[in-house]
Amino acid sequence: MKRIAIAFVALALILAACQSVTENIAENLTEQVLESEGLENVEIDTDSGEVSIETDEGSVTIGGGEIPDGFPIPVPDGYQVTSVFTAEGTSSVSLAYGNGDFGAIEAFYEDWTGSQASEWRKTTSSVSNEDGTFDSTNWVEEEGDSFISVSNLCIVLDDSIDPDNCVAVNINTSSG
Repeated sequence: MKRIAIAFVALALILAACQSVTENIAENLTEQVLESEGLENVEIDTDSGEVSIETDEGSVTIGGGEIPDGFPIPVPDGYQVTSVFTAEGTSSVSLAYGNGDFGAIEAFYEDWTGSQASEWRKTTSSVSNEDGTFDSTNWVEEEGDSFISVSNLCIVLDDSIDPDNCVAVNINTSSG
């Protein structure tokens, strides 16, 4: 799966640089490279920038996708899916929220984790300087071979590309 991750990073950079004439060339080249790595079910949507790969081990969607059916963690409304990774026993979902949603998301997961029978560890971090701010709240629950983490991040830099959507929620689950 490391090769898949490396290929996705390269693919995302290629697609970001593409214009209408070169989109087909980049798409075909990327599919050929991924197929040479043994990945045959590759779908690239150049209009949305969404890339999906399916293997016998699982699937990855970057630039969109949908939260998997039966996902064990609730998510607050108002999100945009930025990536989804699923494999046997493992799921990872990354969501984007609007600037200003950090506190509401933190309250949502504080209430949710507090209502669970299992014990959740919570850590927080906040850093501010002349370049911007970084706020983070993380919840982790481990039980045997199972692991769940929820990360609520907000990064606002003076030179942010999109300061309106600075909140990212990353949810990772793994069951052994």
